[in-house]
Amino acid sequence: MKTQITLSLTVLVTFLIVFPHVHSSLNTTGDLSWWCNQTPNPNPCNYHMTHIPESAIVTNISRNQFLTIAEKTALDGVVSELEYVKSLEPRVLNNGERAAWSDCLLYYNLAINSLNKIVNVSTKSTASDIQIWLSGASTNIFTCQDGFSDVKVTNNIYPLVISNNVTELITNCMAVNKVLFDEEKRNKPKGVRKSFAANDSIFETANSVVAQDGSGDYTTITAALEASNSSRSDVSQKYVIQVKQGTYAEYPVVTVDMKNIVIVGEGMDNTIVTGNKNITTTLADCATFKVYGDGFIAKDITFENTAGMDAGQAIALLSQSDKSAYYHCGFRGHQDTLLANMYKQFFRECEIYGTIDYIFGNAAVVVQQSTIYASDTDRGLVITAQGRKTLDDATGIVIHNCTVVAGPDLPQGGSPAYLGRPWKDYSTTIIMQTFLDSVVNPAGWLEWEGAEPGRDSTVYYAEFNNTGPGSATDQRVKWPGYHLITDPSDVEQYSVSNFIDGESWIPNTGVPFDSGI
Repeated sequence: MKTQITLSLTVLVTFLIVFPHVHSSLNTTGDLSWWCNQTPNPNPCNYHMTHIPESAIVTNISRNQFLTIAEKTALDGVVSELEYVKSLEPRVLNNGERAAWSDCLLYYNLAINSLNKIVNVSTKSTASDIQIWLSGASTNIFTCQDGFSDVKVTNNIYPLVISNNVTELITNCMAVNKVLFDEEKRNKPKGVRKSFAANDSIFETANSVVAQDGSGDYTTITAALEASNSSRSDVSQKYVIQVKQGTYAEYPVVTVDMKNIVIVGEGMDNTIVTGNKNITTTLADCATFKVYGDGFIAKDITFENTAGMDAGQAIALLSQSDKSAYYHCGFRGHQDTLLANMYKQFFRECEIYGTIDYIFGNAAVVVQQSTIYASDTDRGLVITAQGRKTLDDATGIVIHNCTVVAGPDLPQGGSPAYLGRPWKDYSTTIIMQTFLDSVVNPAGWLEWEGAEPGRDSTVYYAEFNNTGPGSATDQRVKWPGYHLITDPSDVEQYSVSNFIDGESWIPNTGVPFDSGI
């Protein structure tokens, strides 16, 4: 592992010495050790930096220069650790462990994909992009770890997988880039609320058609997806798959190389992708529909998991496609219906059904002008469970101008639904300009059972200008991390334009949106 990092960084550091960057807007400089000591995890940083032969002569480097070295160090660490994970295969003893190990390979590769976008000098990116990609890389590693917890691994595989702590190197990068990210936000012009109309032309011309009756090019969505890349020479262009009405009992996967896929159904009540898996191995394995390829768009289709109220965790859609958009889509399930796992995502005019933690994950996600239904359960109702792990993550769940009501199967009376509970220490959820019906519990928010003390101080839960009988805040939790906001300027950072940089990419999806508050 040391050799791989030293060889690649030797070239990188030589480049930085000969061609120093001058574009940093911050004038702070220092040597590698000084910069490492400014990070949250100085020990692994110093360890890897001192193994660079040129480390003694690399002085007076800028934040950008140090960040470039730190990002490459993190990438090399993940690449080396992936090889180590591969070597663990002989120790995988049963089906549960094999599922977790197999998922781990996938998520390490996805982390590498995120970091490669950052270190690739030809990639056009903002500090916001870099922050969300770093967060995604870290979340991928943690998702691997969670998979071993899901299958209750008790032998020595799980500790070995996380022994090198590459997440600390990634966290350091997030902390260093956060200064640039915050500066970028401060310099962004204050916009006014604008409404962007739908662009239906994006959805009108299909590259392939799926129809169960054989009248299309394929009879399954899976087959259409598998053929998509061989059917086009440029994955940067949208590839539209029209899915005719019908109920498709299959488990499609949009792989990481399937970029800019567009799925168009014939209405959320007419085109349905259905599955019935619950968590028997890893959480990801139970998802009906999985999306890993960037730029994914879905319209007029429903994703459902029918495993049932007593089945436990059972995902309808797992989405970790960066700059993905869902329009007129349905998400039906009970516990863990919609996993917006990472990156920037947008949901507009959708219908989301569930019982426990049914909008969850660690994406930067805005749900706008959608209806959120609380379904029947005898185990409690919690709408969100956001998974932000560090203060420097640029993630959170924003529910904007939506409607929260009881589902048709929920008995009348009572207020059983909580707006959210903190899955991770820095869980961030904002509910704003939303109609909250009487189904919402007066306390609003629920503690995470078994969490370490103090999580109610590190979370950020906020409400702004909500309406309806469930919007009364006089009985809300008294947590330090709960905020009742009255000044619009205090929530402007959570607008589509600011929180997910929506004006730069959502117009290209054809999905309508409101950019501001």
